[in-house]
Amino acid sequence: MSLFSGKTCIANYLSESTNMDEAGVPRPTQGVRIVEFELPHVNVNDKQLKVDIEMWDCSGDHKFESCWPSLRLGVQGVILVCSSNTANVAAREMELLYNYFVSQAKLTPKQCVVFYNCEDDQEDFDSLSLSPTFSKVSQVAVNLKTGGNRLKIDFSNYVTSLIQTINKV
Repeated sequence: MSLFSGKTCIANYLSESTNMDEAGVPRPTQGVRIVEFELPHVNVNDKQLKVDIEMWDCSGDHKFESCWPSLRLGVQGVILVCSSNTANVAAREMELLYNYFVSQAKLTPKQCVVFYNCEDDQEDFDSLSLSPTFSKVSQVAVNLKTGGNRLKIDFSNYVTSLIQTINKV
């Protein structure tokens, strides 16, 4: 089963590889796609850094599960994405993905964020019913149509937190 959650749209938007007004109909990612870009102005401990990002945009389709061990090697942070059209299966899937990519990789909850890709500004996380596992994980509502700039700020804040967490470990 492959449902559209918006991972590729979010990755394209953050990397500025697609103008959202010109984006076509989303297609499911086949396996994995690596997106590289840089964040030029990340403030970490009062220092401005240029951060190179290597984002692995992974298919949510279980037929690619055999690729997961390779994807988990050297992982430093995890962004889980779901949307209102995946909410009915999202809680179970998110738990499975969190366990595999965060818990088993020995990452902390601070090294994970959940992006809830909302179709409209009124949606929230209430429809997700995530397990208590996610109580310490940042959860961010995302609306690319109306709040793309907010997403870039939230992503930059996540990267800052990630760098600070990695430097403590």
